[in-house]
Formats: sequence, C-alpha cells, structure tokens
Amino acid sequence: MPRPNPAESKRLARMIQSGQLIPVLNRTKWAELRTEMLGASAEQSPRFRVRGVFSPEGFRADWEGEFYYHLHPVDVIEWIELKAASDEWLRTALRRHSIPFSIESGVVRVWGYTRPGKQPTWS
Repeated sequence: MPRPNPAESKRLARMIQSGQLIPVLNRTKWAELRTEMLGASAEQSPRFRVRGVFSPEGFRADWEGEFYYHLHPVDVIEWIELKAASDEWLRTALRRHSIPFSIESGVVRVWGYTRPGKQPTWS
C-alpha cells in the first residue's frame, strides 16, 4: 500500500510525537481490513467514507465502494466508516481480524488514530 509523501510523513510523525494523535491501527490491520472488504460477496456491497488526519474539522468524504484504489494511503486515515448489507456480517468480519471499532450514530467506525479527550466507546 502506498505511503504518504515525505512532508506528510514528517507532519504525521510530529503529531504522534506531540500527542495530538494516538495510533490505533497499524498497516497490517489496515491490509486485513482492505482484503476482507475486497473479498466480500457482492450481496454485502461494503461501502466506506473516510476522514483523514489532515482534513478540515467536520470534513468527511462521500460514501464509496472502491476499496482497491481509494483506500490509500492508510497511514493518514483518522477513521473510516463502513456500511454493508448486513451489519452483523461487517461486525463479525472486523472481530475475526481483531480490528477495533466503535459505533458512531449507528455507523461502524474503524479508527486509524484517536485524539486526546476524544476516545470512542469500543465495540
């Protein structure tokens, strides 16, 4: 999976070192999530929307289903919200890979990073 450009990598490292971001998922877990979503049956039709760590406050991308090309680079994803035809299928898939998630306004959210004072309630 692609990595952020050098300037983004330095900025991200500074944010982590200063305690502005708390890492949750590593690249292995991101790869497992991506592989699981790519292998989902057509009837599940998983979709996602992302918020990046450098995004303006309140920003979130539109829903989409292209996990192969549009889920990069994972190093700068603050969180990803997921939907599928079956919430149970989705939650089971995440638990199978020990991928921590929360439920935010009824939507499954996988965290790449959390921020101090904004810790989710893990499911």
